Amino acid sequence: MRLKLRNVLKIKNADIEIGGLTVLTGENDSGKSTVGKILFSILKAANNARQIDKMKTISLLKSELGTLKKMFHQTDPVHILDDIPTLSFNLIEGITLAEDLRKILETEAEKIGFSSRMIAMMRTRLLRIEQSLLKLDNPEVAVGEEFQAIARSEFMEPLNSYGSENSEILFHDDTTDADGSDIEIRINQGKVDEVRLSGTSSLEDITYIESPLYLHILNTLRLSSQIPTASLRGMPSYLKKDNIPYHLADMADKIISGSEEIPSLFGQGIFGVSCSKQLEEIKSVIGGEFILNNKTKQLSFTQKGHVVPPISVASGIKSFGVLQRLIETDSISTFKMLIWDEPEIHLHPEWQIVFCRIIIELVANGIPIVVSSHSPYFVQALRYFASAKGIEKDVKYYLAEESDDEMLSNVREVTNDLNRVFSLLAAPLRDIMNVDAVRNSMK
Repeated sequence: MRLKLRNVLKIKNADIEIGGLTVLTGENDSGKSTVGKILFSILKAANNARQIDKMKTISLLKSELGTLKKMFHQTDPVHILDDIPTLSFNLIEGITLAEDLRKILETEAEKIGFSSRMIAMMRTRLLRIEQSLLKLDNPEVAVGEEFQAIARSEFMEPLNSYGSENSEILFHDDTTDADGSDIEIRINQGKVDEVRLSGTSSLEDITYIESPLYLHILNTLRLSSQIPTASLRGMPSYLKKDNIPYHLADMADKIISGSEEIPSLFGQGIFGVSCSKQLEEIKSVIGGEFILNNKTKQLSFTQKGHVVPPISVASGIKSFGVLQRLIETDSISTFKMLIWDEPEIHLHPEWQIVFCRIIIELVANGIPIVVSSHSPYFVQALRYFASAKGIEKDVKYYLAEESDDEMLSNVREVTNDLNRVFSLLAAPLRDIMNVDAVRNSMK
């Protein structure tokens, strides 16, 4: 799989291979987070559009067909309208054609002797049904609208690079079949101008983790997104209150909405991927586990018989807790990518090493992961455990660097030149290592 970006916010050019472990490195404000959020936005848009568009269409069909049923029931019921839910499903799946429905209803309306106004009302509703079904055959529109909404939530500014009007985003998945699948989005003056789709990606979902510090307000987060999360689709719009970044609400939804029946099943690896070893390692490292109360949707940390609210739990423990819940709820898997932005921030050196080891084990289990980091210590730990696990070929390293003549960054592969990364990221430490020299300068 590959992600290509051109003139997207901080990024001038990027061509990144994804699928095993992808490590994005660079200094602060080099565009690492931009890459991750764009990848999250484009894959979320494609997957959400498939689900949301069907839900909207089913809702509209039920409403319009229900009204048509009432119109005919005033005089003589039409049997095709007896079971509205089944008819709605059949129309979406093409089992019943909208054209055939129109012919049946127009014939019945003529037999009954509908007035001109009644016929006009019937045809208007049939036209709405046909138009909604046509939209399902044009997923580019749905993906474009969903991407625009998610990107607005994530960035709160136009995606064009500074000084540029046009941006391009391309995600290619070569793991589906010989031809692969593509999602291509072109942006002009901050708005989605063109969407091209081909095939269907092997990825069913994606999760973006920026910080584990929100575990005490998970329910608030998932209820506050303007874009409904998976468990809230179809809920009243008044629940969508604030414009928090969508990835926060999505993370919260996954951590507290997963069925507690699923973890034990996946822990046994009945679907070919067992993460039970990683779960046990996480619980051993933090000396406890995070448990969800399904009734209150509140998370708590249980340690040696003591129940601790998340707000009182150390941030490093929360990092492992997020990973624990994502594994338990099947939110990350072979078909569900994980992006983690600078995970080292909340981990002391020893736990950084443990975290890297678990990440490598998950990648070895076939879970696609992207991490960004500005820590040479963290990057070296990933490199070490990838070698120890024998999966170095599945790990790609990239460096985002700002060019000298402009504010934009280029992202280049440095898998075979990691000394360049270590030299850049360790430079600040070298500058303050010679304490004797600075002492002498003070004399």
